[in-house]
Amino acid sequence: MNGRRVVGVVSLAVAVLLAGCGGEDGPGTVSLYDRAPVPAVPDRTTAVATPLADGDYWAELVAADAASGTLTFDLVQALFADACFAELGADECPNDYGVVTEPHVELMSPALSLTSASVVAESQQNYAVTADELMVLGGGGVPSAGAPDDYAYVPFPFLVTVADGAVVQARQVWVP
Repeated sequence: MNGRRVVGVVSLAVAVLLAGCGGEDGPGTVSLYDRAPVPAVPDRTTAVATPLADGDYWAELVAADAASGTLTFDLVQALFADACFAELGADECPNDYGVVTEPHVELMSPALSLTSASVVAESQQNYAVTADELMVLGGGGVPSAGAPDDYAYVPFPFLVTVADGAVVQARQVWVP
């Protein structure tokens, strides 16, 4: 199965899972701060290269610019479990994952390119958010009124899906 097909299958699976969450608008509708599934991580994310290929990357949200409507992610490759130990060695894989920091690329992407986004609380609970809400949170703002009372944004990494040079999915992953 080629990389684009895998990304498509994973994207479809996430969309189906999120659609099943149901919100106050009824089944099949995802509302702001509905509970979201924990993102499944592969054994490794896509390696960063120039030109940037479509795929899934490990990323840090480094900027949210409301004026331009963009989110900037610093993309790297991450390896998990056995793939991490085999490639990086046990010392570089605390908590069963490791990050290949070079090469990396900062990708500025229109927030409106996001088809789905989720954030994770310190409690390890994932929540669906809109691109606008992620823009607020990433810019240091407070969560909207729909957020759970105990939710506060924590800058955990994201598993982002890039397609045609834009981030189309951003799923935050809790890490110790």
